[in-house]
Amino acid sequence: MYLNSHKALRCLLFMLTATCVARAQNLDVKAPSDLSSRNREAVEVTRDKVRNDRKDLVAKSMKLTDDEAQAFWPIYDQYANELSKLSDRTVTLITQFADNYKDLADREAIRMTTESLDIEQQKLSIRQHYVQQLATVLPGKKVARFVQVEKRLDAVTILNVTQAISLVE
Repeated sequence: MYLNSHKALRCLLFMLTATCVARAQNLDVKAPSDLSSRNREAVEVTRDKVRNDRKDLVAKSMKLTDDEAQAFWPIYDQYANELSKLSDRTVTLITQFADNYKDLADREAIRMTTESLDIEQQKLSIRQHYVQQLATVLPGKKVARFVQVEKRLDAVTILNVTQAISLVE
């Protein structure tokens, strides 16, 4: 059973990656005048795809008993809601960067970098808070599994989003 759910998670992550990479590669075929909407759309497509699939992927990976699931999902929904607010900030920041990376002033680059690190720090703080909450309703190994699954899903998201934008020039 574990092997099948592990394979299913890997397969779903691969499909998500392939879909988002293909989407990111399509950015180059549109007119330059549509740059801002293309960047925002690419980032939002990746974010929304992960957001829609994430709960299902977490469910398949966690192997919760009925009692554990009853306690876990309300906490997870609060957690996801808090992270969603940070995700919105991230989309805005990435879009601003993608629209301006060629002509980015040093001051603006520092501001964006600082904001990005602040978002990461807030995300870590939220995760630490919810790990403590989950530890009151789940065994430690399942809490650790949840953190592992979240990190894997984040890695796919980050890979796909970063492929959609260029490095600072």
